[in-house]
Amino acid sequence: MRLQTRLTLTSAALITAVSLAVGGASTLGAYQHEITAARSQLLADNQQITAAKGQELSTALLLSYQQDMTIGLIDSTKTLTVIKEGDIRLSKKPSVGMLKASAKQASLHVSADGQPYLLAGVALANNEWVVLQVSVADARARLMSSLTALILYTAIADVLAVLLVWILIRRDLWQIRRLIGAAKRIASGGTAEFPSGSGTTEVEQLADSLKSMVLQLQSNEVEMQRFLGDASHELRTPLTVIRGYLEMLGNPERANAEFTSRAVHKMSGEVARMQRLIEDLLLLAELGSAGRPLELGRVDLGQILRSEVDSLQDLQPARSVSLSMPEGSQAEVTADAGLLSQLFANLFSNIRRHTSSATTVEVLVSRARDGWQVTVDDGGPGLSPAAYERGVGHFERFDLSRSRENGGSGLGMSIMSGIVARHHGDLRLEPSPLGGLRTRIWLPAEQQ
Repeated sequence: MRLQTRLTLTSAALITAVSLAVGGASTLGAYQHEITAARSQLLADNQQITAAKGQELSTALLLSYQQDMTIGLIDSTKTLTVIKEGDIRLSKKPSVGMLKASAKQASLHVSADGQPYLLAGVALANNEWVVLQVSVADARARLMSSLTALILYTAIADVLAVLLVWILIRRDLWQIRRLIGAAKRIASGGTAEFPSGSGTTEVEQLADSLKSMVLQLQSNEVEMQRFLGDASHELRTPLTVIRGYLEMLGNPERANAEFTSRAVHKMSGEVARMQRLIEDLLLLAELGSAGRPLELGRVDLGQILRSEVDSLQDLQPARSVSLSMPEGSQAEVTADAGLLSQLFANLFSNIRRHTSSATTVEVLVSRARDGWQVTVDDGGPGLSPAAYERGVGHFERFDLSRSRENGGSGLGMSIMSGIVARHHGDLRLEPSPLGGLRTRIWLPAEQQ
């Protein structure tokens, strides 16, 4: 069922139910009030007639002229005599059981011609009864008239509600149809323009959100295509080298011991390079899909950083490296120790590869935002302004040129970004006061 039809039917059904419930209850309440008032009056007449000892018929006759009642007398021989006839004709003698039941509260009956009336009996001496009948046809007529008017007004309200709903949701439904058309064109591989609005209604907000989502998906698709191109190129290069050496090893003129040793060494290096690239790709895929569960525990950032700083100084003794930790407290976080070790191993590996061994490195650990921030400054060449502006995108090859020259896969920074994201942290790249790159890594003290 279409949304417009469903909204229209729902509005009409709601208005009908509320109108009939409220109006019907009010109308029936008014009718019952009239019946109750008539019964109370008959009870008062009964008491007045009973109190008039010896003058019961005279009193009943007097009351009948005041209230337009029908009066009859049932004598000791069970004969019915009509004393005065009002709006309701007394043509049927009521039973003694009916008279006894109506003596305390008037009972409601319907005459032979379909007219409603109230019956009340007044007991006299010698088993005689005075029969009182009062017509309530006017009350029933008013009830039917009110119910007819209620149904008519409800129908008019339904028509107005349908028109109002159609007018109010017409623009939103038009927007929804445009969104559906645009989504179908995009799903079939085409392009489409999403309707945009001021964002004042949920439909316009949905259109803006879908537009942002499509733009983000298109951007991610471009990045993925670029990433796959880079990865395939990185894999194709060592395969080409290995194939070339294998072809040369098949040539008897080249297959001497010295060449064979050099070829095997070169092919082993290319295989190791492919292995590192594949491992990085697998890790990136696990980080991106959250397929690898975190082995959480208490991790001391100071211990990991001291180990990496010592390794950097051992490998490059000429480099000046400093580590500043907060006094009197341990920088502990709840994290995956293996992933954090790889995070900082990649960070210091990038510094070792891409900066001179004579440049300075400063590491600062500080408390920040219910967590810990690690700031690493180096005095290397830094990055281009565009790289700072773009930042690190997850599952994106960050450096497109330096990896081949330095033996890396070029995915180290992307892996760092993925590890920080899995720990609900934040990684930022900024120009360093030392002239190179400043890397800020913030990690929460506790995982959500």
